[in-house]
Amino acid sequence: MADIQARAGAQPDRTRGVRSIVIGVLVALLAPLGGFLGGTMVGSSGSGDDLDPLFLWLFVGMVIGGIGGVVAIMGALRWNRANHGSR
Repeated sequence: MADIQARAGAQPDRTRGVRSIVIGVLVALLAPLGGFLGGTMVGSSGSGDDLDPLFLWLFVGMVIGGIGGVVAIMGALRWNRANHGSR
């Protein structure tokens, strides 16, 4: 039993980071769309001196999408290290 656990622990996990890649890409793609949708549902204020809610919602969606892109890149780096470390 201990021999099986030792062999399983010695093998690298080749799927490390794949979940982060998928979640990061989905967030990076859907957050700006959600921000645009939220901004269009709120509507425009109509005055030129106020901060437009459409801009605010889209900006927040872009920031969240950027964070998702960073998560996807970090997951890709983790996956790359897990696959190239065993060579």
